[in-house]
This record gives sequence, structure tokens and C-alpha cells, in this order.
Amino acid sequence: MHSLEGLPHKDCMSLFIKRAFKKGEEQHYQHLIEIGEDIVKKCGGVPLAVTTVGSMLYLNRERHHWLRVIDDDMWSIGNDNILPALKLSYDALPQHLKPCFAFCSLFPKDYVFNSQLLVSLWMAQGYLKTSMKNEDFEHIGEEYIRQFCSRSLFQVEIDVKTAIAFKIHDLVHDLVISVAQIEYSTVNFRPSSAFEMVQHVSISEKDLLGEEAQVPEFMLKSKKLRTILVPKDGQMSQRFVNTCISRFKYMRVLDLSWSPQEELPSSVGSLFHLRFLNLSENWKIKRLPNSISELLNLESLALTGCDALEEIPKDIGNLINLRYLGITTQQKYLPKGIRRLTSLQSLCFDGCVNLKSLGEEIQFLNNLRTLSISRCNNLESLPPNMKHMTALHSLGVGGGCEKLQMMRAGEGPQGLRSLIIRNSSSEALPPWLEDSADTLQSIWLGECHNLTALPELIKFTLLEQLRIEECSKLTALPQELHCLTELRELKIIGCPELSKSCKRQLKGEEWSKMARQVKITLDNHLADGRIAYLTIPRVRTQGRIRIQ
Repeated sequence: MHSLEGLPHKDCMSLFIKRAFKKGEEQHYQHLIEIGEDIVKKCGGVPLAVTTVGSMLYLNRERHHWLRVIDDDMWSIGNDNILPALKLSYDALPQHLKPCFAFCSLFPKDYVFNSQLLVSLWMAQGYLKTSMKNEDFEHIGEEYIRQFCSRSLFQVEIDVKTAIAFKIHDLVHDLVISVAQIEYSTVNFRPSSAFEMVQHVSISEKDLLGEEAQVPEFMLKSKKLRTILVPKDGQMSQRFVNTCISRFKYMRVLDLSWSPQEELPSSVGSLFHLRFLNLSENWKIKRLPNSISELLNLESLALTGCDALEEIPKDIGNLINLRYLGITTQQKYLPKGIRRLTSLQSLCFDGCVNLKSLGEEIQFLNNLRTLSISRCNNLESLPPNMKHMTALHSLGVGGGCEKLQMMRAGEGPQGLRSLIIRNSSSEALPPWLEDSADTLQSIWLGECHNLTALPELIKFTLLEQLRIEECSKLTALPQELHCLTELRELKIIGCPELSKSCKRQLKGEEWSKMARQVKITLDNHLADGRIAYLTIPRVRTQGRIRIQ
């Protein structure tokens, strides 16, 4: 067995300074740099420990606070699994972030989190605290995630401004498990004497997920179970589902995804406290009980991947607190009641193969921030007059929408911040793109194999991120791209001709200046030749609350 040497002290200090100070600011704080030297030595050459404790001290310029970090007893507590620097970072978290962090213990190592999903789950538990009357819970949750990322407790995999995919480092996961209180449990067949106190359950034991599986006796002892999650691929038996619904009346989160349910018991309507119901990937289910419309506190309903679902409940408009709705249905037209879902923030259509129109109903959703559409083969148009949907910030259009006709210029949304277009067969981007020219911050184009040219982007003054993947016919970027002063990331992957052209452009003086402020990635290499990142395989994210 070979022991791995830690990162050299000099490199650790560079990493620490980068995390603890703004660029160049460290020159004015030599007294803190001297203290930082001792802090870094205690990190033992572990980069994660260095970045975490550095992030914890970011913008804190009080000498006594830095000294307190050195003198903390945590450094002398022996724990082979938990790094003291990570525990220090957790202890320094604001109190309102600690239950959010502990909730992550319900997910396995290497799980790829989706920010929309996690925020919905935190919201269902009442973890999101608002100080302003009209502040959106989604915005608060996104800010919580940004704080965890800035403290190096979450590792960003994908960031498209309006949504983030991230993972938790194995060492941080060990910390999550250690700080999670007794009410969080990952269920297996080892009964816990304290199971009556458990409120949140993650089921990972395959023996609990077979066709004949029953709810184990020790789980039934829980008197106030609030969460049942299945974060790995698994199938709950009909008997298991019926028992959960009839027994656990305090549930706020119920995850029945990826189960071959043929029907959902009408008693689901009795779960008065339910905030989050995930029925995605129940490919056998044809109908839903109309009692779902009695779940007046429901905030998230995921029906994507329910390919046999004939229709969504006709009284769905009763769910006035619904904030996320994901739909897969055989219907041609949407029920008119959808216009009553005025709290809706995010709406996803996926695999609605017969859907011809979104109708005018969508226009009445005045608070809708995110709209995503994919695999809707017969959908012919986006909602008319989308320019009136002033809250809409993110639009995603995926593959399988060949008949979809984009609006003309002047008819599109006028406040978009993020646009994602994937698997499009069009030769050009939609003309209404310019309707959001002064607000768009992120454009992500993927697998648009017929796309031959990009429009001039000189009017897109706030554009920060441009990602182009697998657009094989694109051969050049707009000449004036270097004029976009807010651009911070340009990523080109799987576009051979475009990458060659970009390399030539970077030799010019103007583009060379741009490269100093923009992170440019060409086929997984930064513009200076360094490897930017390793591509990870796509991993299932819970419940298709996802980045399209």
C-alpha cells in the first residue's frame, strides 16, 4: 500500500489565498497571511481542507477570528473520517443552513444533485427562511446553494445561471452523515432503537424495493414520518405504497418515482401536509385519482415519464400552491384549469407526444420563471404572445419537437436570462432571440446538427456564458464576440471546425485581450492548453426536476 503525499505547502498557500482573498487583496493583509501559513499547515496538504477553510474566511478580516481558527479544539480531535477543516466550516454555517445541509445525508455518495430538486425538497420541509414579504422561496433556495458552493461544500458540475448540477465530495458526505441528527435515516434491515424519532427516510436497501416488499416493522414505529425518498433506481411495490399512504399522515415528501404502479390509491388525497409528490417514470400508470386535486398544500408534482398517462386530473387548477409541475400525458390539449395555477414557477413538458398546442392557458401564469419542452413531437407552436410573460427567465427547448414553430421577432419573451436549445433541426436560431438581447446571460446550444451560423451577438450586452456542444456545421463565431464585456465563459465541445476557427481568432489582438478575462474551453482544454475538466457520464437526477 502506498500513502499519497499531500499537496506541497507552497501550492496549498496559493490555493488558500485564492479562496480567502479577492485577487490582489492579500498584499494589504500580510499579518493575516502569516496566520494563514499556520492554518494551512494544519490542513495536512489536503486540497479540499485548504479550499474549505479558505472559503470560510473569505472577506473576514478580523485577526482574532483567524487566530480562533488556529486555536480551535477541532484540530486535535481524532476522527479518521472527518477532516477538522470541514467540521470547522460546518460549525461556521449560519443556523438556517444547517438543516439544509443535514438533509443531503439522505442521498448516496456520488449522487448528482439538481438545484431545482433540492430547493423543492427544502421548501417542502419549511427550511427556507424569508426576510422580505414578496421574496421567492426559489430565489432563497438558490442563494443557499450558492453559499454552500462558495464554501466548497458543494462541487459544481454544471451551472447555467438559472440551475445548477452539483455533487458532494466523499469527505464532505462523511461530514453530512456525521452531523445529520437522529431524525434522518437511510433505511436498511438493521432496526434502530430510536426509529420512533426518525422523520426523514431514504430507502436504498433493494430488499425493500421488490415486488413483494412490505414496509418493515421498525419503520412503522415512526410516529411523525415526513419524508420518504428513493434516491437510487428502485421500485416500490403496490403494497408498500398503499401502506405508506394509509399510515404516514404527516408526510410532506413522497417519492414514488421509477415504480411500476398501475394505479395510485384515492386515499392519497388524505395527505393534507404533502408538499412534494414525485410520480415520475411510472410508465404503467394510466389514470390518477382526482383526489390529487385535494392536496391543497402541494408545491411540487412530477408526472414526467408517465408515458401511459391518459390525462392529468381535470381539477388540477385547485392546486393553487403548486410551484413546480412536470407533465407527460397522452392528451392533445391541456385542461383549462391550468390557468388557475398562478403560483407556478416552473413548468416542464416532456414526452407529450400527442400535444398539439399549449393554448392560451400558459399566458395566465404570471409567476412562471422556467419553461422547458422536450419530446413533444406534435407540438406546433409555443404560447402566443409570450412577450406578456414578464416573469419568464429561463426557456429550454429539447429534442423531438420537430414541428415546433418558433415565434417571430417581437413575439418572444422579453426578459429571458437563460436559453437552452438542444437537438434542434433548425439551420438558424429563432428570430425572437433578440427580444431578450438586453437580458440574456446564458445561451447553451447542444446537438443542433443543422445549425450553420450564429446571429451577431453585439446587442447581447449582459451575456456571460456561451456554451456550444455537438453543433458540427458551425464553422465560426460572430466576429464581434470579443466586444461583449460581460462574457466570462466560452465553452465549445464536439465542434471540430468551430474549435479550429476559434483558435485562429484567438491569435488576433482583440480576441487575445478577451481571453484574459474569459474562461475559454475548447474540447475540454482551456485556451492555454491546460485540461479544463473531465466529462462525467450522465447520471439519473431524481424525479426529472432537471436541467434540460
